[in-house]
Amino acid sequence: MRIALSAAAALAALALGAQASARESCTAGVKTTAGVTYRTFCGKAKATVHFGGKTYHFAGGSCDSTASAFTINLGTITLPPGKPKYRYFGISVFTPKDGTFTNQAVGWQFPHGSHNALFHATIKLSGGRKHGTFKGTTLADQKPGSGTFSC
Repeated sequence: MRIALSAAAALAALALGAQASARESCTAGVKTTAGVTYRTFCGKAKATVHFGGKTYHFAGGSCDSTASAFTINLGTITLPPGKPKYRYFGISVFTPKDGTFTNQAVGWQFPHGSHNALFHATIKLSGGRKHGTFKGTTLADQKPGSGTFSC
């Protein structure tokens, strides 16, 4: 299941893309180094994750709302089969409008190979799909997590 989520996040990251850089220090796009592919997102989007008794902040990314989907991508995702090398946060919800959506996934990565995801998550989109909240549990050990995001 984790591989499926990673693959889905990777496809969404590549397919929906990032807007032009909002910061000079960020260069959005795809690059491959030593056989590992990375996708960097730039912009003003941000998220906060509460998980395992800790709070994690993610910044520097973009949101994309199409006629059929909403995606937020922050940081740089290491695409499978590579091990995470950078910070990344991502959500994709296939919907054209605000609302509460169940059975979703929220994923994140940290340098040095650590990553996790909340499955069967509830994601609430509001403000014209410009901000929202999420809560869910990890698949293997049922640890709870929650957070917020904004575009």
